[in-house]
Amino acid sequence: MASILARISEIFKAKMQARLDAAENPSETLDLSYEQQVEELQKVRRGIADVVTAKARLQLQLAHLQQDAGRFDSQARQALAANREDLARLALSRKADQAQQVRSLHTQVESLATQQEQLQAGEQRLAVKIEAFRTRKETIKAQYTAAQAQVRIGEAASGISEEMADVNAAIQRAEDKTQTMQARANAISELTAAGTLPDLLTAGGDDVRAQLDQIASGGKVDADLAALKVQLGAGTPPPALLGERAGSPGMVVRVQGSGQYHLAQPEVEALHGLDHQLAEAVHAGDGPRMHALLGQMITLARTRGSSIDPEELVASTTILPPDTLTLDEARALLRHDSLVETTQSTA
Repeated sequence: MASILARISEIFKAKMQARLDAAENPSETLDLSYEQQVEELQKVRRGIADVVTAKARLQLQLAHLQQDAGRFDSQARQALAANREDLARLALSRKADQAQQVRSLHTQVESLATQQEQLQAGEQRLAVKIEAFRTRKETIKAQYTAAQAQVRIGEAASGISEEMADVNAAIQRAEDKTQTMQARANAISELTAAGTLPDLLTAGGDDVRAQLDQIASGGKVDADLAALKVQLGAGTPPPALLGERAGSPGMVVRVQGSGQYHLAQPEVEALHGLDHQLAEAVHAGDGPRMHALLGQMITLARTRGSSIDPEELVASTTILPPDTLTLDEARALLRHDSLVETTQSTA
């Protein structure tokens, strides 16, 4: 029975040892050991402080006794001068007792001084060892952390880690579902093309009907095109050129938020000159000059151009943006170093 209990005890110890080894973190263990050594060093330093305090207290007592010895000697002299030999004897007896105490205190002070030196030397050696342990501890921790990282990287790269196993399983499931959905989509497409399944998105739900409707639509387009050719052959006048009013050469400019203005040829040339300067300012990144030139262009259109009635439908040759335009917006609008050519519109 005793052998069975001993065997159970050994098995239990082995199991517990394995669990403790698995739970133990070398970094935490080293940090705990370092903290314990630092606490011991603090205890040693407190002990040194206690010894120094006791030595200082004895030195104060020694100083008082030495002062009393001088006082007793003076009292003995005064007693002899007054023919009081008994008092002189008493004073000298007390002086002798204090001299004995002074020698004893001297011995104790010297002993404490020796202990202080020994403790200080031991404290210095312990501090050096603790500092060396701290350096070694940090080195071991860094090596342990690097080894852990290498293990994780190796497990992740090889796919043997639990996290990567879950990821691989998820990828496999996603691929299986994707293949299933692709196969289903292909099957539905084949059945719809064969007419087995109806196409509910086609008008009337019939593929033949859809093709007939497309043929009918194409025939209407051909008829409209033939009618347009007949009109052009009969001499129907073409529409006015873009940006021109009938019988009025020049340019139609739309100022955003202000309306349309018709500019004669001299004003058009002046507008192009300002446009060229504005392009240079934009390329130079000169925002204030760009805003000033854009304001001049807008003012030129408003003051020197003739306003067009809003109800009159006239296409604009160009559109002038507002003077709040930013440099980035202006760069986006510029083409061929011109803002006027870029903003041409059929509106």
